Amino acid sequence: MKITERILGGLIVILMIGRLLYSYPFSAILITFSCLFLSMLYLFFGFALLNNIRFRNILKKESYKGISVLRIILTIMTGFLLSFLVVYMLFKFQRWPYGNIGLQICLIWLAIIIAAVAIKYFISKDKFYSNFLIRLFTIGVYGTLLYFVSSEQLLEMKYKDFPDYIEAEKELMKDPDNMYLREKANEERHKMDLSDE
Repeated sequence: MKITERILGGLIVILMIGRLLYSYPFSAILITFSCLFLSMLYLFFGFALLNNIRFRNILKKESYKGISVLRIILTIMTGFLLSFLVVYMLFKFQRWPYGNIGLQICLIWLAIIIAAVAIKYFISKDKFYSNFLIRLFTIGVYGTLLYFVSSEQLLEMKYKDFPDYIEAEKELMKDPDNMYLREKANEERHKMDLSDE
């Protein structure tokens, strides 16, 4: 499962950066499904993944030998948090509602968990906690970078070839309840979609 996590994480980063640099077919769908698959992996199998238990050994009692109940609880909670973090990273990237606030909440909780794991590492010097810190820090860096990129910047990077659409969307962001601006943004989106065909 560790390899699956790395492949999915790397794929998501490549797909997102690729989408910012170049418009390719089905980009939103590929990014969404990759993020959701990684999110489900953390949600349902986070305790095993974070404890380095192979998928085929999840149901074997001996796989959990030497792992404390506290560590299992920590990895379950962290798996839930990482699942939500990946989903809110997707929301922010796609400019969906509540992406920024959800990302902010997840990053605050991630910082708390990183602090707790760092303390535990400095006390025990256990290799598990050093690997755990590296994983949390890596995911946290991606989340933090995405948090500090504004929706306007994402819009400009994704649709740099369509300045009329960018301006229409920016106006709509300032006044999201304005039906005229919504129609104008939809018209520009439609023009952009027609030019891609």
